[in-house]
Amino acid sequence: MSSEAKPSKRYSKRREDILTEALRVFSERGLESTGIKEIATSLGLTHPALYHYFSSKEQLVYEAVEKAITDEITAMEKAVENLPSHPALQLYTLARAQVFHELDDRAYIPFVNAFLYGPLRNAAKLTEEQRDDILRLQRRIVGLYRDVIIAGQKSGEFAPGSPTMAAFGILGILSYTVFWFRPDGQMSADSVADVVAAQAVRSVSRLIDAEEQPKPPRFG
Repeated sequence: MSSEAKPSKRYSKRREDILTEALRVFSERGLESTGIKEIATSLGLTHPALYHYFSSKEQLVYEAVEKAITDEITAMEKAVENLPSHPALQLYTLARAQVFHELDDRAYIPFVNAFLYGPLRNAAKLTEEQRDDILRLQRRIVGLYRDVIIAGQKSGEFAPGSPTMAAFGILGILSYTVFWFRPDGQMSADSVADVVAAQAVRSVSRLIDAEEQPKPPRFG
């Protein structure tokens, strides 16, 4: 029985390695310009050998993107699982975990996020069922933020308004970080994650009551 388990583990590990490399190659070359042959070559495999692990380019794209998003969700959920019921702390921790995870995987995160938040051009390569799976994962990420925002609104920590719009606003702040971060810059990934997470919290914080907010000038 143990002799059967070892090949299974090797097979699973090999599939994970292929998914990671596929994301890197797709990110570098673009989805349209990358086929099974290019990915096989980068892995030192023959073209037919790759079909032993994945039946098509479309399956490889879907599983690679699905795994990357699921890994991010897992990192976010793990970061907050033992926190007290403090909305601002939970939001800060969620945002920090997401930013740090994306900076760590910055080589392919823009490609992955294009499926989550970008135009439907890439997602059109997937089947309807696969697109629905990606949409469900997107809703899980939005839901993590939305639930915390609702809790903060109920406690009075966060400003009133649509929690869904607030969640997407936060995701806009976070997802752009990977484009401007430079590992040889003045700030480390740790420091950037701290600053951007704090900015996410400030974006929904109740700074002043609505009736105290300055009114725009009226013209005419």
